Amino acid sequence: MRPPPEVMTWATMLVRQRMSDLQKVQRKAKKHWCGGKYVHKLRTHARRLRAAIEDLRGCIPNAQKLIDESKNLGQKTGKIRDADVLIRRLQRYRVFAFAAERAEIDALCKPLEKQRKAARKPAKACVRDFHVKLSS
Repeated sequence: MRPPPEVMTWATMLVRQRMSDLQKVQRKAKKHWCGGKYVHKLRTHARRLRAAIEDLRGCIPNAQKLIDESKNLGQKTGKIRDADVLIRRLQRYRVFAFAAERAEIDALCKPLEKQRKAARKPAKACVRDFHVKLSS
């Protein structure tokens, strides 16, 4: 059973708004790639879009494709975000540490920085190529 036309219209408008929000952040992320805040915002907006589509699946054409694409964006940027969060946390701990502990914290950060660097290229390509379109 298909939902009433009013519900279909409302659901489509909601998903279009989520898509627009994500695309705005995507444009900023393309311009200012180095900023970790845009990776976080991209992931947040992709998750919100995916949640809306999953909740309203019966009202959204090509729902599974949209879910898969937004999920892929979240996955491709996940390693960068995880590394950013852990590095930032360790750097805060470092402020209160003695010299020996600071050296250990620095050693913990090195593989995280490598992880972040390795994840940049595929994540950046995914952000660059990400395009979702709502079929009519």
